[in-house]
Amino acid sequence: MIAHPEMSRSKAEADTKPRRFSPGAIAYDGAIPASYRAGRALSSQTADAWRVAIQPFVRPARGSAILDLGSGTGRFARLLAHAVGAHVVGAEPSRGMLTLAARDQPPEGVVYVAASAESLPFRPQVFDVAWLSHVFHHVRDRPACARELRRVLRVGGCVLLRGTFGDRLDGFPTLFRFFPGARDICAELPTVTDAVAVFEREGFTSEAVRRVEQRTCGSLADFAARTRLRADTALALLSDREFAEGQATLEAAAAREQGPSPVVETLDLLVYRKSGGSAPTARRRSAPEVR
Repeated sequence: MIAHPEMSRSKAEADTKPRRFSPGAIAYDGAIPASYRAGRALSSQTADAWRVAIQPFVRPARGSAILDLGSGTGRFARLLAHAVGAHVVGAEPSRGMLTLAARDQPPEGVVYVAASAESLPFRPQVFDVAWLSHVFHHVRDRPACARELRRVLRVGGCVLLRGTFGDRLDGFPTLFRFFPGARDICAELPTVTDAVAVFEREGFTSEAVRRVEQRTCGSLADFAARTRLRADTALALLSDREFAEGQATLEAAAAREQGPSPVVETLDLLVYRKSGGSAPTARRRSAPEVR
């Protein structure tokens, strides 16, 4: 999701001091939704990569239902509906994001509701899959979120967690080349180990940890147009001065580009399965599959 430095910061602080990451550090209303759409759009190659990545866990079935938690402007809700043919419910706390998602005339089978991750307005056991894309680090009470997901998932259902994790930052060479401070901010995000601990404590079984390579942009010029909007948590939290310096360096590199240099990034997909029975109080010891 996206953000700009908070208005409460002094101009001097915004100019020179990066902000630390914490849940709630990024605001998602006001002008943010419009910038988010352009700054975080899915390329066709990225959409294809994630369609393939989720296939083993999201199989088409008549009457199946998917929860897209933190659905934002609906970019993945539409992809999931088309790829799987399931009923998709996008749950999003930001009214601005929801408004923009609704303006897009959601495809048949996609609906959006206002909801927070810690208090979902759904009956128990109504979803087969919960999808969270770059959402987990923004959740203030992650154990409460995992409990709610376990409550609304059917037995055998799974959570698919797509994101960037603080202990796996080798997948963004282009971003960190031009904005080195962004790596320090990303290092403050939850780790894969943190996520596994949260979900296993709430009764999920860790099923897989997979690395997914995506072609984010087709060239440095495209990447510069994307980063210019600051529609990324790490870029938003950089000081204005550091962001401007990095963006200027990137724009200069894009201008010198002789031929398209695709920007390829690697993200993680974590998969958790809900088994029967009540949630245990002790952490389960299960080894996720790693690819």
